[in-house]
Amino acid sequence: MSKNAQRSGFEQLLYTYARPLVKKTFFTTARPTEATRWLYRAVFDAQFSVRESYEWARRALVATPVFLSRCASYGERIVVDRIPYIQGPVRIELGSDIRISGKIDISSSSHGNPVFKVGNGVFLGHQCTFAIAERIEIGDFASMGAGTHVSDTEGHKHYNPGKPIWEVPAGDADIAPVIIEDGVQIGRMCTILKGVRIGARSVVGARSVVRSNIPPDSVVMGNPARVVKRMTPDAPKADASEPEKS
Repeated sequence: MSKNAQRSGFEQLLYTYARPLVKKTFFTTARPTEATRWLYRAVFDAQFSVRESYEWARRALVATPVFLSRCASYGERIVVDRIPYIQGPVRIELGSDIRISGKIDISSSSHGNPVFKVGNGVFLGHQCTFAIAERIEIGDFASMGAGTHVSDTEGHKHYNPGKPIWEVPAGDADIAPVIIEDGVQIGRMCTILKGVRIGARSVVGARSVVRSNIPPDSVVMGNPARVVKRMTPDAPKADASEPEKS
């Protein structure tokens, strides 16, 4: 028998017997029994406590106070999970009862007086980004899903052949403030473009691209975002203690 044939036979033996054994070993896990369940539960509770203590310390002792030191004004009960990435001389004004989950980016033009204003009771999700040349304003009790991008500027002029975009900054025609009114809910990974006003209590579906004004009490979705439903406030309920009028 040739050496190659012997090697082939040996490899076949490994494939037939050793490979299933190794695979079974790697994919075998310990399972808690009635006698050991308390031990595994104690390990889980311990790692949960350590993790949450670390997150609290990073949030309460580092991220939130560091971020607030950069803000021009701020209210009470603000919680920031990670120190935001901030670039440019943007003026940041915060209300109260704000929760910033994860890390957000705030970039502004080096010219003018860009303002980022956030009202009371606002939630901003992880990896939300804001590009500000003039003003972005978020009203009270609004919420914004993770990965959403909001910009009040094109960032650069569009027709400048032969030049890189960083040498052709946006002009006045390329900038318009973004206003997100009270109670607006914006889904994950949306894009809000310059000059947009989203009316109060509106809902923007996930991954929508909003490039024009949205009336209040609207549900919008798509690219470009279109109104698919108009909402009406709940009618007041009759008092059950009062007899019905015939």
